[in-house]
Amino acid sequence: MRAAEPKFTPVDTKSGSASLEIADALRRAITDGILTDGQPMRQSELARNFGVSTIPVREALKQLEAEGLIAFLPHRGAVVTGLSEADILEYSDIRASLESMAAGLAMTSLTRVDLARIEDAYEAFVSGTGGTQGMEQSGRLNWEFHGAIYAAAQRPRLYSMIHDLHSRLDRYIRAHLELPGRKAATDAEHFQILQACRARDGEELGRLTKQHILEAASLSLDVIRERTTP
Repeated sequence: MRAAEPKFTPVDTKSGSASLEIADALRRAITDGILTDGQPMRQSELARNFGVSTIPVREALKQLEAEGLIAFLPHRGAVVTGLSEADILEYSDIRASLESMAAGLAMTSLTRVDLARIEDAYEAFVSGTGGTQGMEQSGRLNWEFHGAIYAAAQRPRLYSMIHDLHSRLDRYIRAHLELPGRKAATDAEHFQILQACRARDGEELGRLTKQHILEAASLSLDVIRERTTP
């Protein structure tokens, strides 16, 4: 692996969840941009880093492959997957459609408990992101807010599809939060979404959700283009 690769904390091999802990650590490193597109994931070196045999490492890599975060390539082994600009745009369009649908469905049966969870997740995002907080935490809290809405739709297959797309795109889409003033704008957009939930206005919530996703994708692509322009 490249010298820039982080040194991971050894996992407890007696816990019975070594592969899950390894998958979590690698997932965080990928979504936070520490492990980059195309970076090799050599099992023997990962096993040495985590203080385990290659068996739980292989299991962890299979899980990340299922999530679309890595791929096994002939003669190269596992590598971190990358998305093209066209991929990001297509996935974002799919997300916008699925998430606006889930948001609308959630409003047809929203309970007071559901709304309380959404409000708590909103407050956590506002207070727990920005400043010295990392992009990883921003991405996690952002998902917890939106995910609380989609979970209220009680459509587990739809929720799973949305979560999978979110996992594939998160390390790209969170780039827009680096822009000056974008944190405040995101807070304002989330507040509008919250207000639509409080009003149980499925049509307005769907519209706001779609707009929010597509705007974030467009701004993030601008950031990515700037980074990659010579």
